[in-house]
Amino acid sequence: MDRWIKDVEKIRQVTGLPIECFQTSDRNVEKLQTEQEEKGWELIIHTQENGVVWVVMIESIHWHASARALLSLFFTQPDEKTSLSDQLVLWLKGIASGNPIAMPHRLEQRWPWREERACFLLERSRIDSTFEWSSLQPLLHDFFKGNQVASPSLTFVPLNHSYLFLIVPLSMLGNQCEKEDLLEWASGMHDLIMTEWMENVRLLVGVAISTPIILDKTLKQLLSLSHALQQYRPRTMVAGSWLYPLERWAASLPPDASATISAHIHSLVPIPALNGEQLETLETLFSRQLNVSETARKLYLHRNTLLYRLDKLTELTGLDPRLFPDAVLLQLYLLFHQN
Repeated sequence: MDRWIKDVEKIRQVTGLPIECFQTSDRNVEKLQTEQEEKGWELIIHTQENGVVWVVMIESIHWHASARALLSLFFTQPDEKTSLSDQLVLWLKGIASGNPIAMPHRLEQRWPWREERACFLLERSRIDSTFEWSSLQPLLHDFFKGNQVASPSLTFVPLNHSYLFLIVPLSMLGNQCEKEDLLEWASGMHDLIMTEWMENVRLLVGVAISTPIILDKTLKQLLSLSHALQQYRPRTMVAGSWLYPLERWAASLPPDASATISAHIHSLVPIPALNGEQLETLETLFSRQLNVSETARKLYLHRNTLLYRLDKLTELTGLDPRLFPDAVLLQLYLLFHQN
């Protein structure tokens, strides 16, 4: 990449405009790009050569559009040995494996989106499961049917044995982009796979996005939620990236911190073991933001029956789950101690 270094130096000397050529590694390229973008710098081009990543960036505010356009005359991507779809798969697989690589060059220009897309992450529940993700492709293509014949197709990315990533145009979801609608689609897909393939997979969905350059952020959010649910909500099989913030926070803590918090909470509130009915009552109450009427409706109980249960829980634990401060302690107890 000696030519890039020389061209950057020449452009800087002639124009006086801020431009830099950075050298970094696969592991650090994402951090470098984020840090520079926070300072107002913009990625122009990057490439990888012999394990080294070269990145050319400019400070956006100083570059007029006409001057920016001329940069394409100096910086061209070396001949690609892989297609854009293969580069996309490698990029997303790197994120899932914890070894991120640089985003495909000029991704937004090479893969322009005319509509928003929703991202789904399918997680295999059984490690010993032998079915291949590719075997789901015909089933899922039939499940997602666009309103127009010319609508874009879904993007199918097997990340590894455990995860499959789907990128679905909203036209294939009936242009439904509300969170409740996306959860309905995730639930429907979960039920379909359970029925047709007898496989219990976890279905996670993110909010609709408008550009492919934030696919990495969306995938990271879904993977974070997956890890949190594995640890704290293993029986939850359908969820959205905006849900379970407390569980995601707990899963991000170091193991020793989680153990310390659990022990401290137990010393503050020595709650006896709760049975299944009591746990279900508390978790439903918390999921309904302490709304007693909504909780009773969800549990198919008369309101007075629910109030009786909550009174009994108050007697047993010394904490009233209808009061916010007590509810916080109870929820933390359930999160760290019961799990």
